[in-house]
Amino acid sequence: MKKRLILLALIAILILSTMGCGSSADYDSSGSSAFYTKDVAEEGWADTATADTGIAEEKSVEAPAESGQEDLEGYDLSRKIVYTSNIGIESKKFDEDVANVKGLISSNGGYIQSSSQYGSAEYGNRDCHFTARIPAKSYDAFMTAVGSVGSMTSKYEDVQDITSEYVDVQARLKSLDTKMERLRELEAKAETVEELLQIEDRINDVQYQIESYTAQKRVYDDQVDYSTVDITIEEVATFTEVKADTAWNRFVDAAKDSCSGFITFLQDFVIALIYIFPYALIIVVIIFIIAFIRRKKGKGPLFKYKKKKKEQEVTNTEK
Repeated sequence: MKKRLILLALIAILILSTMGCGSSADYDSSGSSAFYTKDVAEEGWADTATADTGIAEEKSVEAPAESGQEDLEGYDLSRKIVYTSNIGIESKKFDEDVANVKGLISSNGGYIQSSSQYGSAEYGNRDCHFTARIPAKSYDAFMTAVGSVGSMTSKYEDVQDITSEYVDVQARLKSLDTKMERLRELEAKAETVEELLQIEDRINDVQYQIESYTAQKRVYDDQVDYSTVDITIEEVATFTEVKADTAWNRFVDAAKDSCSGFITFLQDFVIALIYIFPYALIIVVIIFIIAFIRRKKGKGPLFKYKKKKKEQEVTNTEK
């Protein structure tokens, strides 16, 4: 009896173990699920059940940049300097000096980005403004040459080093290119529509970032290759005299400014009289006509005065 019970127990254990092995084998041979799990694991994706295509991949691509150990081989590591300047010039020969500045811009390989001019030659108060782009290699020669045109009254230069920003853009573009290659590989291995759509969304996002950083890199290249120079040319009768800032010079300048202001006031006053003269003449004529009519009617002030004086004389005679 005991032998039979032991035999039945062994048979039951064998049946249960056989069923367990069979179910695990069936699970392992579950077709696309097993392949997708293996494929994702090979690509470095962490979570196969809820994997958002590209998230783990994105972290693995950007990890070198964050750790600061990214290989800089193939990068343009040359110094990237941006020059920006502003120049003010006074000119007694306005047309000639404007032509000279344009000639200097052209001869140095630059071009005029924008220009504007105000005032009139009749009053001698013209001023012209240029925004010129000058090749960086010709910047120093241009600045030296333009200083000899007219009389330079102001000069401002700004130098900005954007080397780190430029290298950072290159690093981001390299990282995005690597990311795009891996996404393309995953796109080729996608087996379902859902997988394909997820990967294509990530590809579109990466492509947008690549285009954005490429545009930024082009802006940096343009700023480095061509310096920006703002030039203002002002027409004057006499150049502004540069004097030492002393008390006597300030007194003299104040007296000159006061006299100049008074003369300007008299000029404006005379000009104003000239402007209102026709209107004043019309008003005087009208007043004269009214007075003449009233006199004819005996209502004028002169007539009343004579009449009153005559009455007083009659009264005095009677007395």
